[in-house]
Amino acid sequence: MVGEKLLAAGVITQSQLERALMEAKKNGERVGDTVVRLGFATRDQVEAALK
Repeated sequence: MVGEKLLAAGVITQSQLERALMEAKKNGERVGDTVVRLGFATRDQVEAALK
């Protein structure tokens, strides 16, 4: 999961991941999109985590 990869890389915190997971579920978004929308990571950071 992209959220766990971002957490492991130190890009986001556990609390940011938990918030992003809740928001993504509530809004029907992908977690990576939610992380970017909330300003927790850049699109480039999310894409790097997916590689």
